[in-house]
Amino acid sequence: MKQFLGILLLSLSVGACNQATGAAVAAATPEANGKEIAAKIGSRSFSNAELDTRLKEDMATLKARAEASEEQLRAQLEDIKVQVREQEYNLRKKALTEVLYDMEAQSRGITRDALIAQEITAKSVVTAQDTDALWEEVKSRAKGATKEQVLPQLTQMAAQRKAETRGAVYQRELFKKHNVAFVGLQPARKTVTFPADAPAMGPVDAPITIVEFTDYQCPYCQAAQQYVDRVMDVYKGKVRLVYQEFPLDFHAQAKPAGRAARCAGEQGKFWEMHTSLLRSPGTFDDADLQSRAVGLGIDPKTFSACTASNKYDGVIQKAIDNGRSAGVSGTPTFFLNGRSFSGAQPFEAFERIIEEELSMAPAKSASR
Repeated sequence: MKQFLGILLLSLSVGACNQATGAAVAAATPEANGKEIAAKIGSRSFSNAELDTRLKEDMATLKARAEASEEQLRAQLEDIKVQVREQEYNLRKKALTEVLYDMEAQSRGITRDALIAQEITAKSVVTAQDTDALWEEVKSRAKGATKEQVLPQLTQMAAQRKAETRGAVYQRELFKKHNVAFVGLQPARKTVTFPADAPAMGPVDAPITIVEFTDYQCPYCQAAQQYVDRVMDVYKGKVRLVYQEFPLDFHAQAKPAGRAARCAGEQGKFWEMHTSLLRSPGTFDDADLQSRAVGLGIDPKTFSACTASNKYDGVIQKAIDNGRSAGVSGTPTFFLNGRSFSGAQPFEAFERIIEEELSMAPAKSASR
């Protein structure tokens, strides 16, 4: 039971597969003057530059490592700034919402707490349908536990989700009722670059663009796929989904799986293979990938030749570079109109941001 509860929490938490970073950081010491004397052997003097000529390759490697570390630190600093701006946006939006609560409560002649009780608490009662739906999300990872055994945890999680969802809906209702216009109050956005021929589904002119960076072997990416599928179904015609690979170093079969999806795309089956890999994870070895291809009606000889050629390795590396440029370090990472978030986020998390974006002016930061 305890083991399952841990798995249940894992499946519903905002988890992500993270790439460990181990770049060395150069010590903050003054740069040595190449002409100054570094040492003497008897009466003979040696300058830094003279010593460096004996270490050309080593010094070049050291310099490249230092530059890479500096670049990484700059990227991390920029990512922190974006996170702070997003937190500032959320706090200011919360303050604006509280003003609307007070205005609405005053117009009804009640307190803010009474308003919240009427409009949020009373409308967030958990039903059997709610716990049933949540159970459907996690039962594949139940490890033998029954729904009845974990019902208290399911009820608690369902209550939290429902209250958050109802709160977001009522917030939007108040914004619309009181004609709130977002002028200078805007969320933090990142510019995400991706090639024009990147795998994508949904209208090119959709008001919402989601760029997803995924590792096929990452369990959190696999858990998130059901929510992505639901987003594309519920918001059909309003969302464009763009896929970019981000295989992590410690997932040896993630890149072969990425090759398989790209090769399936040559026969018009990219999304079918993509979904198969994430919704039905396996070993992702040659036999597994070949079996999936056959099951999807893909010509096996053409597919096998494609995956063996490694022809898409450069494309996958470019996707990784695109992710790193945008600050991606773990999977899955999503950029929804440039607003970044990571982990196995539930559908409600996507829903809140999508509805908020649809209510704003369509300013999309994702670019090609």
